Amino acid sequence: MTVSAIEFSRLGPPKLRLYGMRCTNCNTLHPWWEQYACEKCKHTELVREPLAGRGELTNYTVVYYPPRDFLGQEPYVVGHIKMDEGVSIPAPVVGVAQDDVQVGMRVRSVLRRMKLGHEGDIYYSQKFVVDADAK
Repeated sequence: MTVSAIEFSRLGPPKLRLYGMRCTNCNTLHPWWEQYACEKCKHTELVREPLAGRGELTNYTVVYYPPRDFLGQEPYVVGHIKMDEGVSIPAPVVGVAQDDVQVGMRVRSVLRRMKLGHEGDIYYSQKFVVDADAK
């Protein structure tokens, strides 16, 4: 989830907490954007569940030709993170050289500036860094 600095200051840090959506019928955990129906049982009651913010990088790509909002940040790594709770989410991986990124490495979420908007707005979101505390 990406929010502007204005929205962040108005809504506060809870707006940018990492969470998944849990089906109240079959208990399946979904990514945060699956808010309306469970893919498994089609039940329409999903509730937010906080995620601890740690997981494993399952695959990744290096972006050399980014969308307009991310020009100037290239090249950068975007990976699929399998969270410890079981749900997978895509997110940027930062703070590590591209040559050192490896499938299977442990990562943790951090709040970082995501992009500058067209009118100068600053947007924040979750990115992932190598988890130095991982065993």
